[in-house]
Amino acid sequence: QGDIYQKLVRYLYNGGTLVNAQILLRGIPGNTTHDGSRIVIAPDRTLFMTTGDAQIQSAPQNRNSLNGKILRLNLNGAVPFDNPFYSSTELSRFVWSTGHRNAQGLWWVNGRLYASEHGPNTDDEINIIERAGNYGWPHVRGFCDKPDELQFCEDSILVQPIHAWATTVGVAGLDYYASDSIPEWKNH
Repeated sequence: QGDIYQKLVRYLYNGGTLVNAQILLRGIPGNTTHDGSRIVIAPDRTLFMTTGDAQIQSAPQNRNSLNGKILRLNLNGAVPFDNPFYSSTELSRFVWSTGHRNAQGLWWVNGRLYASEHGPNTDDEINIIERAGNYGWPHVRGFCDKPDELQFCEDSILVQPIHAWATTVGVAGLDYYASDSIPEWKNH
C-alpha cells in the first residue's frame, strides 16, 4: 500500500513492439499481495478486470472503492451504460460485482463469466460472476456455512461459489478445455 497502485493500460502491438499507451483506469490502491489483475474481453467487446482487496478489508463491500471487485469497461476506457451502478458515483460506475478477496482467474465461456479466487487459509473458490453480484468477502469465506457468516448471509443477497475447497489449493489462472485430445477434460 502507499506507493503501490494498479492501472489498466491499452497498447497497440506494432511489429513486435507495444506502442501508443492509453491509460484506461488508474489509481486503484495496490499492495504486494491481493491485487487480482486478470482481464478478459467478453463477446460484447467489453473488458472485465479483477481487482484484489489489496489487504484493505473494508474495500470489497464498499462500492466507492475499486478494490475487491470485478470491473467492466469498454475497450476505450468508457463506462458501459448498462453497468449495474452506472448512475452512482464515479468509481462505482465501473463495478460489475463486489465482495472479492483476490480473483486470480477470469474466463468467459458459453455465455458466462467464471472467476477463480483465493480464500484466506481455506475456501478457494470458483464463481460464476453475476451482474451486481456480491460474493461476500470479507464476511463470507466460500459457502455461507459457518456460524460467524450466517447473519451477514441472512442480511445480504449473496452469490455463493459453484465450488470451494476445504483447504487452500491456490487456484490461479482459469481456462476452458474444449479439445478431444483428453476426453475426460473436454468441456471443463
